[in-house]
Amino acid sequence: MSTKSLAKSTLGISSATFLSRILGLLRDIFSARLFGTTAVWDAFLVAFMIPNLLRRLLGEGAFSNSFIPVFTEYLYKKDKREAKRLASVIFTLLIIILITLVGGGIFLINLLLSKISFPPKISLILQLIRFLLPYVFFLSLAALLMGILNSYKHFATPALAPLFLNIFWLLSLFYLCPRFGESLEKRIWGVVIGVLLGGLFQLLIQIPPLLKRGFFLKLNFNFSHPGLKRIGLLILPGVLGLAVTQINIGVDILLGLFWGSGAISSLWYGNRLMQFPLGVFGIALATAVLPHYSSYVAKREFSELKKMLSFALRMEFFIILPATIGLITLRIPIIKLLFERGAFTSLSTSRTANTLLFYSLGLFAYAGVKIIAPVFYSFQDTKTPVKIAIIAMLANIGLNLILMVPLREGGLALATALSSSLNLFLLFFILRKRLGNLDEKRIGYSFIKILFSAIIMGIGCKFIASHLIYSSNLTALLSILVSILSGVIIFIIIASLLKAEVREILTKILAK
Repeated sequence: MSTKSLAKSTLGISSATFLSRILGLLRDIFSARLFGTTAVWDAFLVAFMIPNLLRRLLGEGAFSNSFIPVFTEYLYKKDKREAKRLASVIFTLLIIILITLVGGGIFLINLLLSKISFPPKISLILQLIRFLLPYVFFLSLAALLMGILNSYKHFATPALAPLFLNIFWLLSLFYLCPRFGESLEKRIWGVVIGVLLGGLFQLLIQIPPLLKRGFFLKLNFNFSHPGLKRIGLLILPGVLGLAVTQINIGVDILLGLFWGSGAISSLWYGNRLMQFPLGVFGIALATAVLPHYSSYVAKREFSELKKMLSFALRMEFFIILPATIGLITLRIPIIKLLFERGAFTSLSTSRTANTLLFYSLGLFAYAGVKIIAPVFYSFQDTKTPVKIAIIAMLANIGLNLILMVPLREGGLALATALSSSLNLFLLFFILRKRLGNLDEKRIGYSFIKILFSAIIMGIGCKFIASHLIYSSNLTALLSILVSILSGVIIFIIIASLLKAEVREILTKILAK
């Protein structure tokens, strides 16, 4: 395995993720047109957060980070048949947990709604949560299958899976929501159905490539399996780490409520736009890199591990830093073009642009954490990232209280960016103490050169954008595309002059 292999894997995942993000962007555009930054959309976002929390716990988050290193070790160092047995045990336990949680959650909400008279907004949130809970079942099982496929170095199908959520969400906006009536309170149920169908198809699409590899999961109640015990020990700190993350989100939502209707929606739209480059490249790179890390650790090839980490960070900077400057520079015309219509007003644009500005400042840190934290997971150390996450959480809460007064919801976004940067710095510092030199001088020089190139790019973009026409959606789209293309050219020229490893990175990405 080489940096070229990592680059190619990342490119493949990024391509699939890019398609999903484009559809996700269209989904957000039409959601904004229909629901804007209204109280109904705020209620849906709060309700959607609950199944997402459980999904991250039982699926993509703590579970996957604990499962993949152990499963990879069984796959490459032990009997592959035993790896399949371990996966079946996990599959069985996961089904039991999911049925208990989803069924219990639905029963509890039914009980609450029948016994207590809630205010309309709270009642709507609870009803939405009740119907969204089955989404957890589909996505958690899908995440297990994705983890198995990623361990086999098959990244394409897992990367394509999120397409289905966006496809069915979009279809629901056009075909289901209008059939529920005129009011937003009724139309939101069309989105709920779209989410459930999207979750189901994300699960179903994983099955054919698993069967192709002769991997068939069946019920196995051998809960004394040693691999399960190891995963259980690893997952406990991961659950705590997830709790830390969700406390951060919960505090942001609670404080966002102080700034009236639309604050939560503004944070969500700003975060969604920031997530576009992060999802297309940052998360794609993190997905590709964990199996490589785990393989190097299993073979005790630590020098290769450090080379991989160095290259991954430099490749991340090469994409994320110019994306950050580009988002900051063009945020207002982008938001106007994408969202400002229907229920999404000019005030919504202003508030969303404010949150996007501050979220973008932490983009390199969000991506960097996703690259460095898996190194700890590959050593089957989930405790250290959790301890650091707790420190970052406390910093985030303190910064929230300080910054939200002058900056409103923008202060909540800035606090997230600053605390994430602290998280990245501490992870890197502790990893260096454990592994020794991490090629930090080369990483640091690369960061400075790329950041300088990106800033020059941003100045050029701003100058070019200010001389273009935005009188219609078509002219605005063309103007933004011209600004982006000009920025890419400026960035590559400046980065090449500064010898910022442009050729090395592009060669390894494009090499066959």
